[in-house]
Amino acid sequence: MKLICFTYAGGTSSFYDQLKNELLPDIELIATEYSGHGTRHSSPFYSDFDELANDMLVQIKEIIAENEPYAIMGYSMGSISAVEVLRKLIDGNMPLPTHVFLAAHEPQTKASLADYNNEEMDEFVKARTIQFGAVPEKLINNKSFWRMYLPIYRADYSIIGKYKFEKLKLKSDIPATVFYSESDTPYVDMKNWGKYFERVDFMEYTGSHFFINEHFGAMAREIKKRLV
Repeated sequence: MKLICFTYAGGTSSFYDQLKNELLPDIELIATEYSGHGTRHSSPFYSDFDELANDMLVQIKEIIAENEPYAIMGYSMGSISAVEVLRKLIDGNMPLPTHVFLAAHEPQTKASLADYNNEEMDEFVKARTIQFGAVPEKLINNKSFWRMYLPIYRADYSIIGKYKFEKLKLKSDIPATVFYSESDTPYVDMKNWGKYFERVDFMEYTGSHFFINEHFGAMAREIKKRLV
């Protein structure tokens, strides 16, 4: 069984390393890399999630053999990536995942992100990224760090701001599991994933946006229950 994963805004495939190790040897976790990120840093950024999903489909076709069972997972921004990929898989009559895992992102349009100019976006991105705990304390005031990573965060937040859940045409009977923290993305918002999936389990954890860093072991056990 393979689990194909999509990462958060500004993230790289290495984000899933801890979870990957916990799932072995039962499940092979394969973390995709967005264009312009990590090992693909020299490639252009996406202009929208349609481009992102098409790119991810190319990777999936290379990863999954015919009739091979697999599941998909998205964390934060990766949740949007996952549902857009799933929509294209369904529309293209392609082999479908047996399960969908979503985490740390409510199905809610973030239109306000589209209203920032570049300077305002940079300040918003800095504040939000620090608040989420995605930046080590020693790098918070490091100009070289921000010079390298701000364009990546800015590009990702830009396509999140353009994305409209109101236009998402998806109603799937594939079972879904949603991981969340009440202090980050409350259940009152997360329960709306039920609009798109007929069968949904909700798993609550404590902590901030990156609760996976503390709970990757427990999350791995839940994933195994559903896939192995």
